[in-house]
Amino acid sequence: MGFLNHRKKNKEPKRVEKYGLLFCPEGNHTKIIDQIEAFFNGKSDKEINVNETDTIGQENSETNYYTLHNGDMEIVFVASGLEEEKEGKNYAKDQIGGVQGFVYSIQTEHVDIKRNLFYHLRQCNGIVQIIFRYDSASAQETVEKEKEILGPILMVAEKLQGVLTFGDGTEFFNSKGQLILNQKGNTKLDYYMPAEVQPDKDWGKDMPQETLDRKERSMAWLKEKRIYVSPWLPFLCEIEANGPAHTTREICGRAAALLAVSLYSECRLGEGMDYEQAKEFIASVMERFIVEEFLSPKEKNYLENSESTREEQIQYSWQYENLLVMEWALGLVDELPYPDNICDVGGTVRVLHPFDSLEEFEQGVSVRPYRELLDAADLIYRIDWACVDARVMGMKAPAELNAGVVMERHRSLFWLAGIDDRCAWDDVDLST
Repeated sequence: MGFLNHRKKNKEPKRVEKYGLLFCPEGNHTKIIDQIEAFFNGKSDKEINVNETDTIGQENSETNYYTLHNGDMEIVFVASGLEEEKEGKNYAKDQIGGVQGFVYSIQTEHVDIKRNLFYHLRQCNGIVQIIFRYDSASAQETVEKEKEILGPILMVAEKLQGVLTFGDGTEFFNSKGQLILNQKGNTKLDYYMPAEVQPDKDWGKDMPQETLDRKERSMAWLKEKRIYVSPWLPFLCEIEANGPAHTTREICGRAAALLAVSLYSECRLGEGMDYEQAKEFIASVMERFIVEEFLSPKEKNYLENSESTREEQIQYSWQYENLLVMEWALGLVDELPYPDNICDVGGTVRVLHPFDSLEEFEQGVSVRPYRELLDAADLIYRIDWACVDARVMGMKAPAELNAGVVMERHRSLFWLAGIDDRCAWDDVDLST
């Protein structure tokens, strides 16, 4: 039964009035109302059946409301946004800020859903008050009429990419009427992805098609893994025209340097060796691969400092993760695993065992195509954004990601692809 179909009135009805709120990305109240009006007048790409109607809509271009009614049933949409002046703006600001804070405070085991609901609300700049009224003389009639009324409300929510709440505002629903999250931390969803407010059509218009396609591949992978990432992040562009960022020898040397500092750190941390013992342990690696030639200034200072702190040793023990990336770039590892766990340290070290010299190492590998390196750099940059943003919000990384592993891969892949003007290893910018 459609919302606008006539109904037979009960003999002694009571007038019922209820309320809801819809939070949406659009921040201009006029544009919100225009979208609602266009939708119900068949001016949009999606229409509803309005056969046998009473008055379809009532609107005034100078107001911020739009009304649907059929007999005793009525829905009023009242819009406010952050782009308004004075009262409307203040109201929207207070309501949006309040609901964001409320969701953030919810304690739940469904952290990924909570995080993505928060992301959705963080993109919202407008709010629609929903007032719906009807006459009812029985519980059954109430159920039937509210079901009819809910249909158009959900359609508006879908059109505006909104999040709905009713009554006391402690439950949040998507445009299908499904519970996203409530005050008790419960949900009816297996996962939830926020609305994607896309950049303007001119965003990236001057970028090469290869760059645009790369971003789309990264975003598709992230969506498949249910990891939300802002679509407004910068593009990573090709520099291949200027030649490879690094030679095969440089990448092999970097791998060797990472092996040396990782082994040294493990000796100090895990094996309890003193400075001299640890240096002696890595001496053969240093000699075999001419590591001294490839150490960065910070790595060299670290290995020469007999008084390095435990924090420094822990930091450099993470270089096994970077070593794995170098091995992948050199074709020694088929693929980089999903970054949810630290690498197999023993397995990563053993990959370099067959090589007796830097020359033999260099001759026994083949660097992956540059665009493959850049693809991986683009993806890890966006993954790291998700990890960093979650940390800033005081939440764990999404989709079981290990933020430490992701950060180290960010470092390696940016260096390999020559991002940031082919800067030195110590100067790789890890900001997101």
